[in-house]
Amino acid sequence: MSAAVTPGRILPTLTGLRGFAALMVLFYHIRGGMTGFLPAHAIAVLAQGYLAVDLFFVLSGFVLWWTYGGEFRDRGVRAAPHFIVRRFARIFPLHMAILSAMVLFAAALIVSGRDPGEHYSFAELPAHYLLVQNWGFGDRLAWNDPAWSISTEWAAYLLLAGTGGWLVRLPRGAWSFPLLVIAMAAGLGWWFAATGRASIGDDIPATGLLRCLVEFGIGILLCQWWTAQREKPRSAIIIHATALGLAAVAALLFGVTGSQPAAVPLIMASIVILALQASTAPRPLLSGRIAQWLGDISYAVYLSHFFLWILFKLFFVNDPAMVHPAKILAFILLTLAASHLLHIALEVPARRIAQRAGDRVRAAPRTLFAAGRSET
Repeated sequence: MSAAVTPGRILPTLTGLRGFAALMVLFYHIRGGMTGFLPAHAIAVLAQGYLAVDLFFVLSGFVLWWTYGGEFRDRGVRAAPHFIVRRFARIFPLHMAILSAMVLFAAALIVSGRDPGEHYSFAELPAHYLLVQNWGFGDRLAWNDPAWSISTEWAAYLLLAGTGGWLVRLPRGAWSFPLLVIAMAAGLGWWFAATGRASIGDDIPATGLLRCLVEFGIGILLCQWWTAQREKPRSAIIIHATALGLAAVAALLFGVTGSQPAAVPLIMASIVILALQASTAPRPLLSGRIAQWLGDISYAVYLSHFFLWILFKLFFVNDPAMVHPAKILAFILLTLAASHLLHIALEVPARRIAQRAGDRVRAAPRTLFAAGRSET
């Protein structure tokens, strides 16, 4: 028996999944320090952790339409200011805090007579502060590397704000959704192949924006389709069959054409569909306290771990390729603790402020309209 689900309600399995995806990215970035005690095949598995970003993109598209789709349906483009205010407060305060800490770190290196290197390019800082660095303004990752995906998501938010009213008219039938998603994934794979790129993680400054927009769009389509299908008889059969079908097409595309960029979005959509179904169970998967906590702090884990790893290696590691397991564990615990503090001290207060500001923005047109009527 499934639990009742209404748009906007928290889906616990998605929250827990987000937490573990953030840990996958963390392990991806620190895997080089574990080569001294992990076998090569384990390192190879961790090297695929960057694909969690693709899961984030699909999840983000789903969750944002799940949360704001009703507003766009009811108010069209007038819902955009409220949406943008809320998203700005969700991503910018923590991003700017981490980036500013890195700027101070680079400045300290310069003051101490050391060259911070090209990775800390002060000329590129304005683009990074504005979160437009991955909109084609650079040819390499710099400063806080994981923030490239936040830059592309910011572009997706702005695009959603301008097109949200139109997106409510997208097809959401049992067949139209998987066909459209397969076409989008195949198109992405074709573009990667046509530009000579074999992996979805290749040349992120040039490919990351399109990668995000396609997968974010898949998430929006998935939300509309899943919501509609749940109201139909035998919905569970249709939904599970679609998830398995997308995974099968992904395997076929990869097996026949070798196109990993075409297969990845379909795999991530399949994972999200299964997670959605798990969220509706009487006892949802990943709904425990620890999994939910990891999901709550996932954004802080994602944005902070890269810089924390730089600092940790600087002060506590002699050989970056031979980090003791105890130190790896210490770093993970340090990152989780720091992320918890950043979440409660920065993210949550910013979200509350945005809630109030967004509500004022949403009420402003009605207030002005009411005032105009009273004057006539």
